[in-house]
Amino acid sequence: MGTFAERLLGGCAGTVVTVEPDYIVINDGVSHGAVDDISTVAAPEKVLVIYDHDVPTGRPEAAAILRKNLAFARQYGCPYIQAQGTGYQYMVNEVVKPGQIIIGGGSHGSIFGAKGALGINVSIPELARVVETGRYSIVVPETVFVNVTGTLDEGISVMDAAFAFLSENGDLKRKAVEFYCPTLDQHEKEVLCSMACLTGAYTASVSESDAEGARSLDLSQVEPMVMMPCGDRKDQGKARIQKLSQIAGTAIRTGQIGGYTGGTIEELRKAAALIEGKQLVYGFRMTVCPTTSKDYIQAAEEGILSKFIDFGAQISAAGDHSVVVQGPGALGPKETLVTTGLYTFAGAMGCDDAVIYSASVETVMKAAVEKQI
Repeated sequence: MGTFAERLLGGCAGTVVTVEPDYIVINDGVSHGAVDDISTVAAPEKVLVIYDHDVPTGRPEAAAILRKNLAFARQYGCPYIQAQGTGYQYMVNEVVKPGQIIIGGGSHGSIFGAKGALGINVSIPELARVVETGRYSIVVPETVFVNVTGTLDEGISVMDAAFAFLSENGDLKRKAVEFYCPTLDQHEKEVLCSMACLTGAYTASVSESDAEGARSLDLSQVEPMVMMPCGDRKDQGKARIQKLSQIAGTAIRTGQIGGYTGGTIEELRKAAALIEGKQLVYGFRMTVCPTTSKDYIQAAEEGILSKFIDFGAQISAAGDHSVVVQGPGALGPKETLVTTGLYTFAGAMGCDDAVIYSASVETVMKAAVEKQI
């Protein structure tokens, strides 16, 4: 059992195993749907109910979800986590330890692989059954190894590298991915692992050594990338990814920095450096959403938030603002947005006819002073 997934799941690829996860996550994003089907909770202390998406609540439907989740947590004695920001990043920073298994109903649980833990994304019905039984059965996935070489050029981010990887590796559905990436820092490893599952991969992790015959990702060859607008939410996994140069000059009127891909203290520092001596272009709306409360406080203490305000940006509460149907940051009819968030489906940020592009902090900040990408 040599791969990361095999070691933590306790079986060879292709075999069926049953595990007892260390944590099960329910939030107000999509996984709250499991609450409607849960009739008992096997291990309440392991079920973390997190309020991190619609923060502060911008519509009555979202408020109803929060009340439902809170009532569920109270009924079964589950930990209820609020005012901590994006759940994935909060757990990476404060909760998850190497060797643990975490199951959730979202799409970015593979971020835990950067901490040496196994993050597994499951369907909502599966999530409900895991909560009720405290167990999860799965066929151990095949692992694809990727050697990440070289270093990123100035002005190129790990988000660009992840997009480049996704654009060239569309055959990873239900496979585990192991990255050997010694030149990346911890934050960059988290972004790469979390974005890997946009391919449909089962999970992702970081390897301590390179692998013979592995696929390759040369960071020195990465160019600025962009994820294009797509249809409805179910089409998000099919959203086209291409080089930014192919749509250069596209008019943009709104920008957003947030999520673990753009709102961490590392990315906020980078964005603040990019606006030195500059002013938000007239008519452009800019929103900055720190990932966690810890990031928010750190950015305030370092004077970063003041720089953004002086630049002309608005600051949102810490949390995951990648889907905003109504409230602060929502788009109006036919508005165009470039965001560090990873959702570009129609209606993700308000009006169905608004157009959303996903790109790096560097690309967002460039649009903020030029009104185009």
